[in-house]
Amino acid sequence: MAIERLRIDGKVAIVTGAGRGVGRGIAHALAEGGATVVCSARTQKEIETTVSEIKAAGGSAIAIIADVMKEDELQRLVDMTVQQLGHIDIVVNNAGGNDYKPFLDISATEFKHHFDWNTTSAFLLSRIATRPMLKSGGGAILNISSGAGHIGIRGMLSYGVAKAALNHLTRNMAEELAPKIRVNALALGAVMTPALQQTFDMDAGFREKLIEKTPLKSVGSANDVGLAALYLCSPGASYVTGAILNIDGGIQDTNLPFKLPDL
Repeated sequence: MAIERLRIDGKVAIVTGAGRGVGRGIAHALAEGGATVVCSARTQKEIETTVSEIKAAGGSAIAIIADVMKEDELQRLVDMTVQQLGHIDIVVNNAGGNDYKPFLDISATEFKHHFDWNTTSAFLLSRIATRPMLKSGGGAILNISSGAGHIGIRGMLSYGVAKAALNHLTRNMAEELAPKIRVNALALGAVMTPALQQTFDMDAGFREKLIEKTPLKSVGSANDVGLAALYLCSPGASYVTGAILNIDGGIQDTNLPFKLPDL
């Protein structure tokens, strides 16, 4: 009976950045758990691929284009979800990203861009979706954060600050939206995605060095993240809110092998 508490049959879940990598893994896991998944991203072809994969596996999903940097498109995403599926029960704020750059080279515009991309977008979609979620009785919000939000990493300052803010946004939203809506986050380490592959491609020995610095001596997968997301969005986590769950192979310090030189 305990395993049944991980089922989310009949639930409607929005997943941003669902066209690739971690977002695609989460979308698959939620669909396998029984939810109808609204796969959202800026690229139609990518989210249609995710939807096709879910349907081929026997799941239910639809694709809705939205740019998380544009509030009107997030409003449209929520409105279309309610119009087509009737309600919203789960929101996964996964979209975001990072550029490597030294502190002294970061412009104010770039700093604000990373904050808006990783933090403001999650705030906006959560705020827009909360009213329809409350109307249908509550639900769960999951923010996809990073180990960079609690570990200092040279070259990732803007991203780290944004993810630290996302962690605290998670805690504060959990306080304000309890008891009807639970809000949690996953803080990810090195997970195999197209973005991480690009990082590996920067240096032939990068992957091996990173694995050596990771206690579990491996790189995570989108499936690992998807299973954790399913748990936190399911009744199995009914007594969990305001939590930041690390999915990082056990790192206590940065496992990125490159270090910017001292100034």
